[in-house]
Amino acid sequence: MLLCVIGGVDRSIVSGALSDAKIPFVEKQYGKIGVVNETVTGYDAKLLNIAVEVPYSAVPKAYEVITSVGVEPRFDEEILALVESDIEKYKLNMNKDDSQQMSAAKRTTVKVLSAIAFAILVALVVFGTDYVMELIKNLFGG
Repeated sequence: MLLCVIGGVDRSIVSGALSDAKIPFVEKQYGKIGVVNETVTGYDAKLLNIAVEVPYSAVPKAYEVITSVGVEPRFDEEILALVESDIEKYKLNMNKDDSQQMSAAKRTTVKVLSAIAFAILVALVVFGTDYVMELIKNLFGG
């Protein structure tokens, strides 16, 4: 579904933000270009009006992402009418989920403790296997 029409530096910013948020998107030429000489105008007319399309289910999240990076996209009126209610529902759901999400410090602490626990588990398996092999070796007089 057509999300917005952008161009220039905004196109790069939006593409990067959508990629970082792992939102699938497609960029396509939007509208008619006409004949414009890049040497005279200083810009490539093919990159001026780029339509960014995302799956319908990802529109609310994509809208939030592109507005959070400070880009003011040009939306078609019918697109806004179609997704406005979904965007409001998404924002309401985000507010409900905020209380259940972990802070960055807590998330980092959990990751570090998980890595330490995994390392301890690997060490126990290695030392346990070594101990069992020594027992078997001693048992059979090796």
